[in-house]
Amino acid sequence: MTTGDFILFGQGNYNTLGVLHELSEINISPLILSVGGPKDFHEGNIIGYSRFAKRVVVVESDEEGLEWILAHQGEFPADTIIYPTSDTIERLLDNNYERLRGKFRFPNAGAQGAVSRLMDKHWQTDLANKYGIRTLKGQYSNSTDFSFDAVVYPCMVKPLNSTKGSKGDMKVCENEKELRIALYNGRHTKDFIVQQYIENESDLLFLGVAFGNGEIWLPAVVIKPGVSPTGEYTHAIVSTDTDKYLPEKENVVRFVRATGYTGPFSIEFGLERGKNYFFEINLRNDGTSHYPLGAGVNIAAAYISNKPVDSIMPQTYEMIDEVGDIRRVLYKELTLTKWFSSFRKAGTYRFYKKGDRDLIYPLTRMFMARLTDKFKRVLKQ
Repeated sequence: MTTGDFILFGQGNYNTLGVLHELSEINISPLILSVGGPKDFHEGNIIGYSRFAKRVVVVESDEEGLEWILAHQGEFPADTIIYPTSDTIERLLDNNYERLRGKFRFPNAGAQGAVSRLMDKHWQTDLANKYGIRTLKGQYSNSTDFSFDAVVYPCMVKPLNSTKGSKGDMKVCENEKELRIALYNGRHTKDFIVQQYIENESDLLFLGVAFGNGEIWLPAVVIKPGVSPTGEYTHAIVSTDTDKYLPEKENVVRFVRATGYTGPFSIEFGLERGKNYFFEINLRNDGTSHYPLGAGVNIAAAYISNKPVDSIMPQTYEMIDEVGDIRRVLYKELTLTKWFSSFRKAGTYRFYKKGDRDLIYPLTRMFMARLTDKFKRVLKQ
């Protein structure tokens, strides 16, 4: 596969950079269609600094990126892969399925608009229930039978559709007053799922690929301890022993297959008292997909070859966010000595990959900016 066979489409953040690192493992140099500046370390978009970024085309929006692809489609061979790294780009490709199919290959569910419908959390939860997957009790704010009296507190408020909301719209509410305020103040959407809130011990994010022949591959899990209500975290455990953490694996496989989707995905659960509770499925490349590279799991390579990677041995190691994890020292969760030891032993990082030394400059700038910001916050407390 050559540069002209693969279009990596997204912002230049750690998600897209991680896919670039996956592709570098199999000697593929993609065309990077960067939404926004690829060298903007203030926004965390540093893919343009990578030594693996050989050809970068910059566009100002997802829509401009799509039109660029269509305007230049004659320059690409048949079945060129378009690999989206955000919900909004996946939705855009899905809604232009008929314009793209036949010429390009991209994650899809076999019909125009199908993936967009699958992104609805109401639909996802109902399907999970159908296949015997444990879910959280919840209501939908746009339903005619929504009732504040039926809400159990504390509750979690999340956008129904990931492309119409953001993590900033997610809230934990302790009472009806807080819930009403959260629903009223939604910045990006007014359609929410109001769910039972669990004090989850960990968030379990299972990474996978759904293949065209119906096979579902779930090779790795990212275990995010101490996750905040908005999903923020700076360290995690990565494991390829998915059977250990997913006793309902057969049900999950049937659930994913029933969506009709083909492509990379992630499925998220909350763990409380030894039980997994379904949160959502993300029908696109997950930003953590490069974390299990050190264990031989290459999500992008599996999608390209349309088959699982063979001989994955059970491995477990830590992921450290080299920019943000210093917060654990500042908030006295770890001593500097223990943190530095963990940092050196980490099996993977959020941005950096061994051999991509050109990233050290922007990462240092990002680290110093984050350190200064966190230090100021600590002083105010």
